[in-house]
Amino acid sequence: MKTIILAFGLLAVFAGLLVCLRQLRVEQPPPIVVTSQGPATIERLERLSQLVTSRVYVADVLIGEGEGCRGAWLIRGDSLIAVNMSKATITEQDQAAKRATIRLPQPEVLQARLDHERCKTWEVKTTTWIPWHADQDRLRDEVFLQAQRLVAQAAGSKENIEHAKRAAEIVLAALFEHFGWDVKVVWEESPIAQVAAETSQR
Repeated sequence: MKTIILAFGLLAVFAGLLVCLRQLRVEQPPPIVVTSQGPATIERLERLSQLVTSRVYVADVLIGEGEGCRGAWLIRGDSLIAVNMSKATITEQDQAAKRATIRLPQPEVLQARLDHERCKTWEVKTTTWIPWHADQDRLRDEVFLQAQRLVAQAAGSKENIEHAKRAAEIVLAALFEHFGWDVKVVWEESPIAQVAAETSQR
């Protein structure tokens, strides 16, 4: 009889512990809710005549310090490299042989963006002891602004521009070959190369 009472007592204690654990369970914070205050406004509709030849993916870790804070962010983004076909000109053309030479402007970074879903905050710490002088939001905004510029700068490297050139040449050659034309692409000099040439001539 004592054994049965002891067993029921242990079960009661165990059940009480389970109830306590459920009550002490750490509740998840409510999710952040973002709502639009109305239909999205189209600020501008722009017609493009760009031949997109490359997409460059960039990843880096940026460390920012200021506004009474210091933090580190994992940055991921991508950028498009395109050729402005509205500035293309035909410099040579042989109708009989169906041959032509097309001059194109240098490829340029068309769009650079951050992938906010893949950007992560590594850590943010307050570095000031003065109350209300730490502005983490402003520091993050500045870091993300610099990050977008970094994505554009990395995408516009000489290696990526050369890759975009080769891609454009292949696309245009295949396009005109479909119509029976043999097309050669020549490129305008980049502004940097022009400045260097003018400087050397002086």
